[in-house]
Amino acid sequence: MLVRRSHLASFCLMALASTIAVVEYAMYKPEMLPDSTEDNSGSDNEDVSDSDVDANDEEDGSNNRLIETEEQADAGQRDPFLPAGEKEVTISSGDTLASVITKLGFDKTDVHLASRALSRVFNLRNLKIGQKLVVNGMRDKSGDLALTGIELRPDYKSKIVVSKANTGYSTKKIDIPLRKVVKSISGRISPKSPSHSLKKCGVKASVSAEALRGLSHIADIKSARSPVDFEFLYQDYYDDEGHKVGKSELLYASVFINGKIRRIYKFSYGNASEFVDANGVILSTVAKSGSMLANPLGIMKVTSPFGVRRHPISGRVKMHKGVDLSANNGTPVRAPASGIVAKAAYYSGYGRYVKIKHAHAISTAYGHLNRIIVRNGQRVMKGQIIGYTGKSGNSTGYHLHYEVLKNGRPINPLTVIGAAPEKLAGERLAKFKKFKRNVNIQVVGLIPASKKESKRNRY
Repeated sequence: MLVRRSHLASFCLMALASTIAVVEYAMYKPEMLPDSTEDNSGSDNEDVSDSDVDANDEEDGSNNRLIETEEQADAGQRDPFLPAGEKEVTISSGDTLASVITKLGFDKTDVHLASRALSRVFNLRNLKIGQKLVVNGMRDKSGDLALTGIELRPDYKSKIVVSKANTGYSTKKIDIPLRKVVKSISGRISPKSPSHSLKKCGVKASVSAEALRGLSHIADIKSARSPVDFEFLYQDYYDDEGHKVGKSELLYASVFINGKIRRIYKFSYGNASEFVDANGVILSTVAKSGSMLANPLGIMKVTSPFGVRRHPISGRVKMHKGVDLSANNGTPVRAPASGIVAKAAYYSGYGRYVKIKHAHAISTAYGHLNRIIVRNGQRVMKGQIIGYTGKSGNSTGYHLHYEVLKNGRPINPLTVIGAAPEKLAGERLAKFKKFKRNVNIQVVGLIPASKKESKRNRY
């Protein structure tokens, strides 16, 4: 029994000694050098000592959260905010300013404060799909991300910059310096397809649309009897690098139509722009009054109103479908709006009678004329003379019987006669005259097609 216990003790001592030897060998193993350089030729990457690895770890250890590996950069995972930088983001459907910036990892409180600062000069609801933002941020040594600014371009003429300040976030709007280049283009418009012919002449879509819209107040190109000559003046904007930015802006447009030259100017005053004719009349007010009817006579003196009355000849009480306007014999009667002559003949008690069909289911009629100078089916322009006053038919004296019909039913003409269009005055008129002089210096001037010698763009 004693022998067996001594054998067991000896075995335990031998095992302990072996364990100590293995540990000492692992801790103090000498560096193994290759037997020859030939054997090492294919294993350079494996001969890195533990001491070298430890040294690299110690060198990078303090900044290991701020410095990216080459593998991350190659994989497109570079953090733009290390240690400070910017990232461009694009607004997509359903995005808000806050949601886009928060997704980048910024603190929600900072995002809220920066958004509120931006909203002081820009309505955040005006953010559009595709709008680009530049977000500035910075990481500290602990890896925390701080929002340092936002940059937004609401248009090509300005940018809004939000910057972090000691007391929060500040906002300022900065005008972007742009170079203006004034250009002109001329040619001919087909009355059948004005937009298409302008495109074939090389006119930019934005210029074409503005010009046709402005000219529509004073000229009906589609009703022209022959091709219409045009001249447009517009300006383009270029940045410091020479890149064109924004849309071309119309300054001036003129057309030679039916033997007359019509001119319009796009005049900017403050933050507003208006189409103005050569005399300073604001064309938007012409359009407003043009949606109604103009006065067919120079003076509107009503001698018998619209409504039920006792007829001056028959004595019967009946509906008076128009108004009677006082006028001397032979006073010119003008079309109150453009349209097509539906009837031009002697018509029962109306005597010599003209009826014109206008847009929007409106018709006008004129009775007791002395003379008619238009014919059935003829197209007439607003302000064109259609006849002269008299007392033909059942009439007690010289006057004009004037009717207005809506969808075939008579309405009171006095309710649809427009007010006179507005004209520039005072300081605005003085500035317009200066603008007009500067524009006219750069205008070549239209020449009737029959007298042209130089080649011009054709549709």
